[in-house]
Order: sequence, then structure tokens, then C-alpha cells
Amino acid sequence: MDLKELPGSELLRRVFTYSPTTQKIDLFDISLKRDGKTFIAHFDLCDQLPDRPPEKWKNFNRCRIGIYCASIGKLKLHGWNTSNFAKLSIERINESGYAVRFSGDQLDIEFYCQHISIVGPTVYLDE
Repeated sequence: MDLKELPGSELLRRVFTYSPTTQKIDLFDISLKRDGKTFIAHFDLCDQLPDRPPEKWKNFNRCRIGIYCASIGKLKLHGWNTSNFAKLSIERINESGYAVRFSGDQLDIEFYCQHISIVGPTVYLDE
């Protein structure tokens, strides 16, 4: 699924003229909360930067995006490292939700959720 199609992607659509892919991401952090059964993840897009950034975004070489997933179920998590390169796939399975999967050489996270939205993007300079 295209990130620009998800709820909360207004800023993403403003700063990217193209649709950034999630074929290669660097998963930075995840958070699980029992209240609302939420899963929150932040990840950097690999080799993709906003091509229409606002003036206040100067001197950046990394773009971080997040997803906020509510009412999750069937969570499976295998592997975690200091570097978590993976592919993110989000698939609308029916009117009741989404299938989400982060899959990489040393990482595999999958779950279902009823609601999903984009957080960010933000940019920063990684030297």
C-alpha cells in the first residue's frame, strides 16, 4: 500500500512529489502499549528524501516516518538488533483492518490492526 494513501499522510503528500517506497527502511524504534492495544514504529526511508521540503528544513540527509497502529492483534516479533533494515508492507485485508509486516534478514514483525495512520515525516542530519 502507498504510504500517501494512509490517514495522516497530509504532510507526506506536501513534501514528496513522488510516492516514497518502503522496500528498504531502517526501523529505528517500536513501542507497544496495552491501552488501546497500540503499536507505534518509527523508521528512516533508505535513499529517499523529500523533494519539496519547507524552507525551515535545511541541511538534512535522513527522513523519518512513523506508523501508529491501533487495535492490534496476532502480533509476532522475531529478532531485534542495533541495525534493523527491513521491508515494510501494509496491506488492506478488508473493511476491518490491515496486515502489517516488517521483514528483514534479522527481523520479522507482523500483526493485524484495525486502524493505521502516518506519523511525520521529520528530517534530520546524520553525520
